[in-house]
Amino acid sequence: MEKTRILVVEDELIVAENLKVTLAGMGYDVPETACNSDEAFQQAGELCPDLILMDIVLEGSTFDGVETARRIRALHDIPVIFVTAYADDETLERVKVTEPFAYILKPFNERELYSAIELALHRHRMEREIKKRDTILFAIGFAVEWFLRFQKESKKAKDGKVDMIEAGIQEILEQIGFAVDADMVSVFQMNPRPEKNSSATIQYVWTAPDASIPPLSLHGGDLQMTFTTSLWRALLSSGNPITGSVKRFPTEERQFFEKCGVSSIAILPLFKSDELWGFVGFSDANTREWSDGEMEALTIAGNIVGAVLE
Repeated sequence: MEKTRILVVEDELIVAENLKVTLAGMGYDVPETACNSDEAFQQAGELCPDLILMDIVLEGSTFDGVETARRIRALHDIPVIFVTAYADDETLERVKVTEPFAYILKPFNERELYSAIELALHRHRMEREIKKRDTILFAIGFAVEWFLRFQKESKKAKDGKVDMIEAGIQEILEQIGFAVDADMVSVFQMNPRPEKNSSATIQYVWTAPDASIPPLSLHGGDLQMTFTTSLWRALLSSGNPITGSVKRFPTEERQFFEKCGVSSIAILPLFKSDELWGFVGFSDANTREWSDGEMEALTIAGNIVGAVLE
């Protein structure tokens, strides 16, 4: 498990070193101290710390600690705790605008600092989960709305129905992919005759614009789009998802996903007429865990895609 990384922004060398030693003793990862606003901006962007301890007065800086914290929060959504000797009303009013996670007055004790850090980290995790949940709910709402509109319009017009389905599935994959911060979302169709050739082929794929995963083509090329799935068929047929690192997958599946640049994936079954039709995979180039809330949302999205395939 990676250590929590905390960036210290402090212009007084002795205070900065004291904070570094104290935080390291608490088990945190503490990179090189930022002594001014410019260094704080640079290190916040490059190191992506989990939390920042910010002094308010930064001598010789372009901005003081309050403005530096405001800009970092806006750019990177990193929680900030102010550690300062100033507690006047004017300073407090300015600090409120930055929505700090704590405000500690110097001199402080280690227990007070540790409690403030842990509470700030917990609060930030909860806030991010709420934001992610709201984004996922919006994406699911979009998928449901599209499906209902598709049902209504498909009754009126027979021509172009296939195009409507393909466009709709692509939109649904994009919305859900962005919501769960996936690098790639792909829909696979199982070979209908497993006794002859247990395989699956990609039918639809969406790749995030900034993903490190290379975009996949559905028209052949160097990448073969089929792979063995016999070990998964029973699990998927019973409605069970398959999640985790691709390193734990059987050889054929592991090699396929590694060739696609995938490290972690959440796979959910797709049913058509109560039979296993295929599955949808939400992929990431990095190792990650899929939360219960995300899996619930992905299951709903998979059910909608399955309904569209009907």
